[in-house]
Amino acid sequence: MKENKIPERVQERKVRAVAVQVVLIAAIALFFKLPILMLLLSGDFIVRAFISSTYSPLAFISRKILAPVLPFRKRMILLKPKKFAASIGAVISGIAGIAGLVGYDLTMLIFTTVLLLFSFLEAFLKFCAGCWIFGILIRLHILSEEVCEDCSFETEA
Repeated sequence: MKENKIPERVQERKVRAVAVQVVLIAAIALFFKLPILMLLLSGDFIVRAFISSTYSPLAFISRKILAPVLPFRKRMILLKPKKFAASIGAVISGIAGIAGLVGYDLTMLIFTTVLLLFSFLEAFLKFCAGCWIFGILIRLHILSEEVCEDCSFETEA
């Protein structure tokens, strides 16, 4: 018999405050054609997705400065879908940064715009595209049963 483990959670307003920063950085990278900013974003996404948000500069700024002053509701949400979304952000921003460095400006434009759109949706409309994809993968039974149990905990609580 499996034990019912409570899934890890994160404060939604801190996640949304990080998304606000991503919107700003991606917009600056797009406007000034700075692929290095996209690579820095990719690094931050990698840290949040695979290491710990404790070491993420954007998460630090979110925790200490932005989250307390932004008018987002204080609510705890599941961490696993957010880590999955961060891994998608790492790939998108990494592709944009590398494309920009090697001269594929249109590719950088497309991938930066996608990241900008996804981050805007998260920050201002509370819609996480990565979390939405995560949910689809669960319904398609592509993700493990353990992940399914965690997400079903959310709906039962």
